[in-house]
Amino acid sequence: MVTKVHVCDGTCGAEISDEQFQAGLTKCGADGCTMQGQPFSEKFKCSECGNVYANDVTHEH
Repeated sequence: MVTKVHVCDGTCGAEISDEQFQAGLTKCGADGCTMQGQPFSEKFKCSECGNVYANDVTHEH
């Protein structure tokens, strides 16, 4: 199964759920992160292996 997640592309690497994003958590707030204040990137996460990948990547096992 694949789920949508939102990830900080900066040094903190924060990962949040789509539910958290929809509730208003749309930007990184981590102190010291290189992307603090910047929007999270939409990605997908494989529940089988835990791999997080971009929308334009085909994930296979």
